[in-house]
Amino acid sequence: MKRLSFLPCIGVAALMVAALVPGHSYAQKVPPHLAGLAGQVYEGSADALATARKAAPVEKQAIFDKAMETFKRAQVSRWQGTAINVAEPFRNVAQLMKLDPADEVAHEIIAKLTQVTGEPLIEMIKSHMGEDVTRDALLEVASAVNALKSGGGLATTHQIELENGDQISIDWSPDTAQLVLSALRESDGDDGYEFSVPGTTEMTRDPETGEPTLSAKPDEDNRPRAITAREIADRLSSIIGRWENEQFLMIVRGAKDEDGQVRRSPAVITRDIERVQAELDELRNAKEFVWEHPESGEIVRQERFRRLNDPWVYQGERELVADGGAQKAGLEKELQALRDEITGADRPPAERLDPVAFDQVKARPGARKLAIDWTDKRDGCLDTVSDSYFDGRRLVARGTHTQICSMNVELPGAIKSELISSWAPPFWLLFKASYGADGGLVLDGGTWGMYVSYDPDVLSVNRIFDPHESEPARFDGGGGGEMVALGAAETMWP
Repeated sequence: MKRLSFLPCIGVAALMVAALVPGHSYAQKVPPHLAGLAGQVYEGSADALATARKAAPVEKQAIFDKAMETFKRAQVSRWQGTAINVAEPFRNVAQLMKLDPADEVAHEIIAKLTQVTGEPLIEMIKSHMGEDVTRDALLEVASAVNALKSGGGLATTHQIELENGDQISIDWSPDTAQLVLSALRESDGDDGYEFSVPGTTEMTRDPETGEPTLSAKPDEDNRPRAITAREIADRLSSIIGRWENEQFLMIVRGAKDEDGQVRRSPAVITRDIERVQAELDELRNAKEFVWEHPESGEIVRQERFRRLNDPWVYQGERELVADGGAQKAGLEKELQALRDEITGADRPPAERLDPVAFDQVKARPGARKLAIDWTDKRDGCLDTVSDSYFDGRRLVARGTHTQICSMNVELPGAIKSELISSWAPPFWLLFKASYGADGGLVLDGGTWGMYVSYDPDVLSVNRIFDPHESEPARFDGGGGGEMVALGAAETMWP
């Protein structure tokens, strides 16, 4: 988890397009950019779908047919396969790099930047902006490029719930330019299935307007895939074990316990807020209004203020409770803590921010809680991540850096220490599961973090940027051992 990084991309409000579902009295809304991208992939995959079905065994052909019916019910073929205009985030990158957004060369430079991530992105930006560019300027451009990849912070996932438990899922990974359109049914029985149509996204230039756009097309390196209920169950169990590549070693274990401390429900917290607020109001009202007679020295104390005639002199209001000020300060502190609890502001950034859709994976039926030992083989630093889930398609994990060795080696030691002591620097893992040519489980994804800029003279943190994928990684083979080759008949399974 070498890249420290800390505020998710700002969401962009967008009109929604309706997926009209036969048998439903309502229209489910699909974000138009996802409908457009998925529509492009689906439309361009017609020949690949027909070819893949012919080559599939009988049990897989049945899943093809189920999926096509599901796509038909959601009217996926009617989704408008149009590109996304990204002129605004594109101009932001161009402005930061001091490039003319209308220049074709600027478009070529920025398009290449959207194809890399992590440290290679920083180096590529530096090569264009010059050796004298400041770290702050480099990181600001990198953050803007990451925003451009997602169209300025557009939603990356969406699901449509159909009758009979069928679903349509759109999963877009802007950092890796992967988009998957799926039809599936989540079930513990034999009727579960998954069918995926893979695609890729890229930034291009509109031939008529010259405006930069994001468009999608079928992934030529991956064909549409049908996965049976048996394979789904095996995939869930196959994640356990040892995964290794040249840079990283990942040991995935079953979690020994559940979440640990369960967060209280909003209703319980609200009751506590009301109780503390009532106590605070009572203390604030527990005061007296004091008048003194200048000749006799007589004192009059009032619970409710009312003016006295001369010569009485008003001495002001005073606390009825001797230590009322301290009690009020304590209650105000408790009230703020409760408000932070109900809004989530008390949670560490790793939980408060969610760039890898952690909560979505955790909430999926059948999601399995795991623990991960993650080692960077370049320095031997080990992180144990106890907050991790796998839903059969995505492996996600989140944690907070607690040791200097797990953070970016380029950061000064003083900055790492400040981050650990004061900022709760987060990291995340995100891997998407698929099948290799031999039927083995393959994990594609990487580590996520947050860029940080600092004052090099006094060595203090001055800015933390949005989360981004910091180091891509792929594990090809590992986990629970060899699987029966994808596409083999069910009778071949042990």
